Amino acid sequence: MSKEKLELRVLELLEEFEDKLESYPTVPLTGKILVDRDDLLNIIKDINVMLPDEYQHVRWIKSQKNQIMEEANKLAEEILSTAQREELRILELAKNKEREMLMAADSRMRELINEHEIVRLAEKRARDIIKDAEGKAEDIRVGSYDYAEEIMKKVEYNMEKILATIKENVNELEAYK
Repeated sequence: MSKEKLELRVLELLEEFEDKLESYPTVPLTGKILVDRDDLLNIIKDINVMLPDEYQHVRWIKSQKNQIMEEANKLAEEILSTAQREELRILELAKNKEREMLMAADSRMRELINEHEIVRLAEKRARDIIKDAEGKAEDIRVGSYDYAEEIMKKVEYNMEKILATIKENVNELEAYK
């Protein structure tokens, strides 16, 4: 049977199911209906026979739901852990660079102080170097925090995508019920 004919037959069976539900008598004062169980089960069995691949796929997705959730959580934890390690590495690099620059500035300042005739110029130059080093260190520190924030936003974005995919899968599962 072609896919179009199969889909048409399934729609016909669903319409038949709906028509039967609407035609059954209602129980007074309850709003409920009396149904012929075997009649409706036969229609459902006919639909199940026509949709084995889709039904099996839905059952497989349903059975894989927990595994998918565990894998998504594991992936999210790995991404978060990687981002945290990267943040620590960048911060350590920034601190090392700051120490190097401060040591270089201190060393240069001592050299200038030792030169007797230019003490005043040396002090000014040393202050400029320290200020520059602190400014660059601050820039590096801010840059590392910005980079860490960017990584965390990417992690958040990826987790939102994973969550959206999971929600979409759950919605698909619910749609096949």
